[in-house]
Amino acid sequence: MNGMPERPFKLALVGILGMAFLLRAVGIRWGIPDPSHYFSFHPDEWVILGYTLGLDLPHGQIDPHFYNYGTVYLYLLHLAILAGSAYGWVTLPSDIAQHEAFAGLYLTGRWLSVLAGVVTCWLVWEMGKRVCGYRCAMVAASLLAIVPLHTLHCHFLTTDATATLFTTGALLAALNLHETGRRRALITAGVLVGLASATRYNAALVLVAPLLALWLRGKEHGEAWLGKALLVVGMSGVAFLFFCPGVWMNPQEFWRDFGYEAKHVREGHGLVFVNTGLGWVYHYWTNLRFGLGLPLLLLATLSVLIAPLSRRPPVLVLWVFVVVYYLFLGSFAVRFARYLLPILPPLMVLTAWLVAEAWRNTQQVGRTVVAAVAGGVAIYTLLWGTAVTMTLLQPDPRLRALEWIRKEIPPGTRIAFASIPWFYTPPLSPYWGELQPSRRAERALEVEKYRLLVPREEWDTSVLQQAQVVILSQFEVDDAVRVHHAPAMAFLDELNRSFHRVAQFDTTFRVGGLSFGKRDVPHDMLYPFARIEVWGRQR
Repeated sequence: MNGMPERPFKLALVGILGMAFLLRAVGIRWGIPDPSHYFSFHPDEWVILGYTLGLDLPHGQIDPHFYNYGTVYLYLLHLAILAGSAYGWVTLPSDIAQHEAFAGLYLTGRWLSVLAGVVTCWLVWEMGKRVCGYRCAMVAASLLAIVPLHTLHCHFLTTDATATLFTTGALLAALNLHETGRRRALITAGVLVGLASATRYNAALVLVAPLLALWLRGKEHGEAWLGKALLVVGMSGVAFLFFCPGVWMNPQEFWRDFGYEAKHVREGHGLVFVNTGLGWVYHYWTNLRFGLGLPLLLLATLSVLIAPLSRRPPVLVLWVFVVVYYLFLGSFAVRFARYLLPILPPLMVLTAWLVAEAWRNTQQVGRTVVAAVAGGVAIYTLLWGTAVTMTLLQPDPRLRALEWIRKEIPPGTRIAFASIPWFYTPPLSPYWGELQPSRRAERALEVEKYRLLVPREEWDTSVLQQAQVVILSQFEVDDAVRVHHAPAMAFLDELNRSFHRVAQFDTTFRVGGLSFGKRDVPHDMLYPFARIEVWGRQR
């Protein structure tokens, strides 16, 4: 394709995949358990790992009793842990305090996400090659390899990278289905749609891609397409039921958890997304602006605006999926950046298609402009993505704050909090990653070095009356201040009257001597970067 030899592009693919691996593997040990905290600093990781440890596939225990997400990632993680245990790579712990053993389990799940991210970059290469040749493939895979929204979430033991892998595979199968119309491509598309939806339920929307591909092929070649479309739907359903057997094996718990998530995304996530406007605008200007960087976001936007003018079916298939998925996500009250991961691969292919078409349809001066724009966007994105990844190598603000507190605050000091401590709090108790708030409050009473004042309700000002020191996290403060939450404002007013800030621990995104600062970080990309404030009573 492109009338160019394949070998240089294949060498480029090796380099791209190597870069993708590096940006996802660097900092992979961020936040894993150590002697100071027995739970990961990512709040979702322990949920998934905990239910995974209840599985025993070799002996028929395939019900995790947890269906907030699909079960595919839990099964993959379970199999990886079994393999690691058999070969002595990981040890199965018997107590939560065995932090080294748990660290190995967390890393197992994170390496699965790294692998999923790298393979997704390869699938994007294949999609780009089918859309517009090797040049398009190289640009698309390079962009996904460095884009920070994808690189960061491939560091975590979560379902997102794996769901994106299967979604991308389904899109590639849809392109193959349009090109060949063969039964093998049809079955592959159906199975991958089922796998994607059995990993994250909203990924089922990728079903639109093979259906549209069949319809477009039917129009082009005068083929009957409806029967094939029904077969794809049927294969998707069978695959979903096979890989997420809770639907038929434990329907009560499945529909309970599925209903909880459906209600959650409709009603919101506490104060996090309150008064953030339209979801489509929030995803664009907050999540994608941070997750892609503004230059790449603008170029990708231009590709989305121009793509429907193309008459090329592969472009239309990817464009329709991006638009349908984005419109669907924007209707939610919950607007986490990670929800956007499945549209990143096709979005990068559309962006690369725009660059490749601009190159092909211009002469020397025009090509110089295209190269300058695309190169500038790529360089900025690489620097931005590297800055975000390298921050994972810095000491976490919670651990820096913990070290400072133990060194500077005398034993017996009364320390207050605005809410029950959790993953976002300096771990004065190593058990504060537990899920139940009541258990975390009890753990605070077990801390001997300090007297910890944990409020019964969030923003209870009564704890300030006894406190000598107050510890706040960015997760507690920022959204409460943004929406002028009355209890929080009363708490902070009293704090400012009676206390002064004595220390702050924060993060700045930088690479080399270039600093990007830190602002407007999406909530679920803030987990490694939360600001910690320590306030002392005024004398």
